[in-house]
Amino acid sequence: MRTETTREGQRGSADGTVGGRGPVIRRVLVAVAVVAAVVVAWSTPAVRTELTKSFTRQDRPYLELYFIELPSYVGDRVKAQVAFTPHGGVRSTGPSAKERAAGAPRPGTDTFVLKAEADRDGEPLATGWATVRAVDGKASVVNMDVDLPKGEDADALRVSVAGRSEYVVGHLETTG
Repeated sequence: MRTETTREGQRGSADGTVGGRGPVIRRVLVAVAVVAAVVVAWSTPAVRTELTKSFTRQDRPYLELYFIELPSYVGDRVKAQVAFTPHGGVRSTGPSAKERAAGAPRPGTDTFVLKAEADRDGEPLATGWATVRAVDGKASVVNMDVDLPKGEDADALRVSVAGRSEYVVGHLETTG
């Protein structure tokens, strides 16, 4: 951009604007327009909620699953007590098609299905199922029972949430 000196001794651009105020005024107008748009957007409840979510750390929904009573033998049965607590509005996806084919019950609204699988050396021996009604943030105690085939001993009990990836494993002492 070529500058010239005017008759009054002021520097200006060749297009006749004195002092280069044109770009400054445009920047100020753009800034005012942006501020006005933000104020208008903030006054709309839906936009305010989304903006708040985007600048606020949000907790992710999760399930808490742990043994209250470690797995133990009662005759040919493996028993355990598990605590189950959903957090953050987790919803049940229900058992997968493979789990339904294996005998998983169909859950109702806000009900989860837990699968207990007794195994030895990583090979499944028997499976048990239980349903639990979910209350967000409140622990539910679930009794998990798995009937073993006669004469078989398991070395672990894996309790998982049907249709999800959460699980807990408890190890057993062999009886024989």
